[in-house]
Order: sequence, then structure tokens, then C-alpha cells
Amino acid sequence: MIRSLSNGLEILIYLNRRDTASAGELSTELSIPRATVYRILSTLVEKGFVYQHPDDQLFHMTPKVRVLSDGYTDEDQLSSISRPYLLNLTKILRWPVALACIEGVELVLRDNTDKASPLAIEHFSSGYRVPLLGSASGPCILANLPILRQRDILTVLSKTGRLHDQSDNDITHIIHGLKKIKKQGYSIHSRQRAKNYVGYVRISDLTSISVPIAGQTNNAVGAITIRYATDALTREKALDDFMPLMAKTASDISKKVAANDVLEESLVALN
Repeated sequence: MIRSLSNGLEILIYLNRRDTASAGELSTELSIPRATVYRILSTLVEKGFVYQHPDDQLFHMTPKVRVLSDGYTDEDQLSSISRPYLLNLTKILRWPVALACIEGVELVLRDNTDKASPLAIEHFSSGYRVPLLGSASGPCILANLPILRQRDILTVLSKTGRLHDQSDNDITHIIHGLKKIKKQGYSIHSRQRAKNYVGYVRISDLTSISVPIAGQTNNAVGAITIRYATDALTREKALDDFMPLMAKTASDISKKVAANDVLEESLVALN
């Protein structure tokens, strides 16, 4: 790690927490030599990220620090928070795990552990878009959104002709199903995967189980999904094996999101 860069980030994070500080305070609290602190502060002042008030000589951040977070979305923050939890799930359960969020009326894969899973038979990239109702994650997230938001999303899908492509049910029946999903705390979806081999096509079934990640208002901000070969274990066995740890993981991520601990850990969260 470049020491001067690390020290500079520590100073910005400290100023973000405390609003103002003297060079001496920064040196003492961060265990950085005072000469180094002055040198870094001088650079930050020159670049317009920090200024020194002429009356009390304390250092403050300027509004320019907000450009450091441009392009950093809530979904990026959620991905950053969730990554170690996803890897831990796969380490224990071995099957691939994914994080998905709803963007507009589409389901977007934000992160996954396909490359870390010894049992993954598919590999998806971040940003991959999935039909909202043609998955476990989509209905799982929808079920944990306010009813008006549910209707808005489903209405847009209907008006654009995409609802019929994803479901045989009308909006009323879909919302009824979402109520069941919310009550049981998870969503399940199975699909067939065709793979071409020399001279024949093999069809295999995949099943996904999703649990919601709650935000600060208890509405879902995303979902964790585990994907496994349907013939590897029964649905009952999968729920028994996966759900306790998945539910705990989703709860841990939700608490992290609610506490917004990333503000303490990431410069891009400065505001």
C-alpha cells in the first residue's frame, strides 16, 4: 500500500466523522507524523478538497469531496457490503450465491460467487439482466416492497408487453402470490438449462432460493439467491440446509446497511 495515499484517506475519513480538526489532532489520533499531516493537508487544500478556516485554523472538508462519490450508487454500496457475506455462504454451502437488485422494472445481477463455487455450472457477470418474474430474486424483492410500488412495476411490465412474456397470471394473481412469498420469507424458482453436446442436447434442472435484504425502512433493497442442481437434493432438504444460514446472512447484511457502516470504511461514501 502507498503510505501517503493511505494517510490521506485516513485524514479525509477522520474529517468526515468529526467535521473539523487541527493538524495536531489529526497527527495524534491517526498516529501520523505531524510533518506528514501538514504535507498531506497542504496537498488537499491545493486540490480544493480541504480548507483551513482563518479564525480557528481548523481544517474542514469542502463540497468538492462529493465528486469522489459521483457514480457510486446505493447498489454499489450494497454490493461492497455484501461481497464477503456471499463468499462466506459459498465457502460453507459450496453452491454459487448471487446478489440481485431491481432497477426500474428489471432485475440486475450485482454480484455473485460463480467463480468461487466448485459446483457452479453457469457463470454470470455483474450487470447481467434477468426477467423480473422469471427468477427467484425478482418476486422475492417485489414481495417485500410496498403494494403501490409492486403495482407500479407490474403495470409498467404489462403496458410494455413484458408481463405476459414472464407470467401467465394477471397483476391481481401475481400480487396474491407475492403475499405468500412475503409470509414464508423466501422465494423459489426452477428452470431448465439446455446444453449442447456432440450429437445431443442435455437438459438439466436448476433451482434457486432467494431471501430478501431489508433496507432502513424494512423494504427490500435486494435479494440473496443460492442456485443448485435440482436433482442434487430435494426441495425440503435444500430449505433445511440453506435457509438458516441464508436468513442469518441476509439479516447481517441488512443490519450493516441500516447502520451504514460503510461510511467508516470507504472514502467513496463521503458526503
